[in-house]
Amino acid sequence: MPRGLTRWMRGWRVAIACKVAALLCAALAGAAQQADAAGQIRLVVRDASRALQAGNAPLFLALFDRQEFAGYGELREQVTALAAQRRIASSVAVESVRGGPVEWTAEVDWLIELTHKLDPSPPEQRRDTLKLRVRKRGKRWRVVDLQPVQFFAALPDA
Repeated sequence: MPRGLTRWMRGWRVAIACKVAALLCAALAGAAQQADAAGQIRLVVRDASRALQAGNAPLFLALFDRQEFAGYGELREQVTALAAQRRIASSVAVESVRGGPVEWTAEVDWLIELTHKLDPSPPEQRRDTLKLRVRKRGKRWRVVDLQPVQFFAALPDA
């Protein structure tokens, strides 16, 4: 093989190897960003669950974007009433997180156990798969949609 062609092929192989390495680095960086965002979404969901357990409706609602979330008023009423009348045990398991880089959707297996604060009757359990849409606002993630909102409906006093 002519010497010039060998040198050209070597240079071309190096160029291809550099391009492949750059693509792999970009893919790994993208995967790392997605994993980081998915972790942040899980933190938002966990913080919401903890706020409910603490009976802290304002802290729970602070995780929601009141301008973007169409059902925010209903959610505020329901969660505020529920926290006022019941002790809440809450458990969440994030089943899936998809999207990126600015907006994500998550499916969350959410279980709450509601005990009346004044009546020692048996607790009521609710379990459902909730769908959340989360969007980044500045440095923080905010829930911009949650379905079904009725999951957090207050119980009628008996």
